[in-house]
Amino acid sequence: MSTIGIICEAGLGSEDEQVLRHLAGRIRPDATPMIRPLGRKPDLIAQCGQVAQALFDSGCERVLVVWDVFPRWGRPDGEEQDIADIRAILTQAGLADHPCLFLVAIQAELEAWLLADGSALSATLSRPTHPVIIGHTRNVEHNTNPKKRLERIFGQHGRSYTPKTDALAIIKQVPANFGMLGKLRAFKRLGRSLTQSC
Repeated sequence: MSTIGIICEAGLGSEDEQVLRHLAGRIRPDATPMIRPLGRKPDLIAQCGQVAQALFDSGCERVLVVWDVFPRWGRPDGEEQDIADIRAILTQAGLADHPCLFLVAIQAELEAWLLADGSALSATLSRPTHPVIIGHTRNVEHNTNPKKRLERIFGQHGRSYTPKTDALAIIKQVPANFGMLGKLRAFKRLGRSLTQSC
């Protein structure tokens, strides 16, 4: 079985790690994901080169760098700026032209992926005595604060959103064909990065 390295934000056991591990397992059931959370985005950018090299050295067939475009951490706006900064660090590590290293910028935040498919949210929030129907979130990749919207939806149904348990619960309810999540640009890029030849 092959191994895939994924560098992401947040900490060990975080919702980012859990969601990416689950999705990678669904998209590439033949591979073992090796997740390396690096904390906040500035830390991810600073360390991605050395960590990517370590993952390749440990036998990973490919490495993905996955991050949220927001928050900006006081940086200039835009995915393009993030990519330029990450590529500069990868160049220093001698990985700029590595054919099996992929960059996946999530528009806004990972929570946008959790909001995309209403059926997954409905299944997560429903109880036998309290069925819930939530529609798909339109233009979810243009929502600048999807986490707040997710918290609001949970609150409307008498629950607090707890990232470390609820994020994985939601993503597990996404349909086998990935439903509305499968239509998002960043998610499609994740799928290509995990499967295309390199």
